[in-house]
Amino acid sequence: MAVLLNVILPVFLVGGCGYLVGRSVRSEPLVLMRIIFYLLAPALIFRSIYVSEISLQSAALIGIYVILIQLSMLAISRLVGRVRRWDADSQAAGSLVLLFANCGNYGLPVMLFAFGEQGFAFGVIFVLVSIMMQATIGIGVASWQEGANWKQGLTRILRYPHLYAFLLAILMRVVVVEMPEGVLRSIDLLAQAAIPAQLLMLGIQLSRVRLHHFGVDSILLSGIKLLIPPFLGWGITTLLGITGLLQAVLIVEASMPSAVNSLILATQFRRNPELAATVVFVSTALSLITITILLTVLT
Repeated sequence: MAVLLNVILPVFLVGGCGYLVGRSVRSEPLVLMRIIFYLLAPALIFRSIYVSEISLQSAALIGIYVILIQLSMLAISRLVGRVRRWDADSQAAGSLVLLFANCGNYGLPVMLFAFGEQGFAFGVIFVLVSIMMQATIGIGVASWQEGANWKQGLTRILRYPHLYAFLLAILMRVVVVEMPEGVLRSIDLLAQAAIPAQLLMLGIQLSRVRLHHFGVDSILLSGIKLLIPPFLGWGITTLLGITGLLQAVLIVEASMPSAVNSLILATQFRRNPELAATVVFVSTALSLITITILLTVLT
């Protein structure tokens, strides 16, 4: 009960406020989205890496873990698609919602509340690797029949300001550059605004979801997304020799509901966005139960 009240409930309450705003204000929140994307999120990433004590070995293990677990989920989605005899569009949508978890807008606040600053810093690296996977494998899966190639996904990585914030923080730590107090405080202010802004944005995005494809496939995909990654994550972390706080963070991050970005990719490339939208909404709602149970076990 303490996990539900102190960790999960704050996330859902702030996200719920965004949902109410999204339902009452019909205009698209492009300004807020761009502020988060170009200012708040990069500031949060920079600050988290700059002040943390994460080793290069831990960062490498996180990267390997994310790649392994997402490729495993891709394989599972392909297997499920064959069993269910999905068409190409449903297969692409199913792969997208199983591949990518909402480890940023949803996952990072949970990491902060449940595991503190160190767990949050681990979560940031998880998010960065996941973003790179979305920009490569994600676009490849979504656009496979649209004539796009993998190089388009690779070039999109360079458009993300998150990567530059991460690299700058690493560089300043390596060369031991002392940042002026005034500049660091400005970055802190932006970073502190990132979490509530991301939760509000998540609520607004979910308010735009329309449940037009509620059925066996959406329930099946939501169940797989929430129930398989905890066991898969435990197996992969054990295989890699990851224990303690890092293991707990990686398991929970991978067990987050389907990412809104999965819906964005499915919509952009017209790969059964109705199915993707339903899975994103249903898995997010059910995660109130699954993430609470998982955190209770791991903390």
